[in-house]
Amino acid sequence: MERLEKVYLDALKSVDLAESIGRQLATDSRYTEQGRQDQHRNHILHQAVPVFHQGRRAISKAKQELDEMRGRLQLPKPDQADAAGAIARMEIRTWLRSLPQDERDKITRAEKLDRQIHAAILEAPAVMTGVADSHLSLLKERALRDAHGSLIDEIQELEDAIGVATSAVEAGRDSARIDTGMTIEQFEDAAKPIEAREQVPWLRKGRVIDIERGVAREPTADELANGIEAETLDEFNRRKAA
Repeated sequence: MERLEKVYLDALKSVDLAESIGRQLATDSRYTEQGRQDQHRNHILHQAVPVFHQGRRAISKAKQELDEMRGRLQLPKPDQADAAGAIARMEIRTWLRSLPQDERDKITRAEKLDRQIHAAILEAPAVMTGVADSHLSLLKERALRDAHGSLIDEIQELEDAIGVATSAVEAGRDSARIDTGMTIEQFEDAAKPIEAREQVPWLRKGRVIDIERGVAREPTADELANGIEAETLDEFNRRKAA
């Protein structure tokens, strides 16, 4: 969250600085109109573009962390050694399937559904219970909330932060592009070699792998925000090029 907040603030600062320099150049009599435009464009390409590029890297890393968090959201599994419980849940499913749809809906929409019924529904495909898809989705959400309440809140918070940071970076980058007077294609072509020169740290288990010195060390805050986590150099190069 702190890294994403920094991405957001850095994007805003870059836009403000680019606009400030544009105003200063507009009153600088040392330059022709073309000279002012060239100076402003040079500042944006070499000062602002790297900031937005680093922001994109940090957002990409946050999205990877978000995927990992989502991967930890698993529905509770019944005790496989509890044969009696398994038989009871099977009988519950048979009973549910035998009911008219309106009666089944009344049971599954209840605010306090019996835990055994809840478990019996979740451990089998909907066709085995006849439970409506909309009700099944709500039951799954309720089970996930009961099992992973704090994690779900963290996921939502991270999703919101990624959205805000992404909006700031992409809107800021486009605003800077407009200030250069370049088309999207021209701006992208000019930005690519500058972004390619940006050094991206290789992270492995949270430590920077310094290839030149052959050591692993603790990362700085910026390295942690902009680095790419990978087990091998080949994996790092693939992720860097992605």
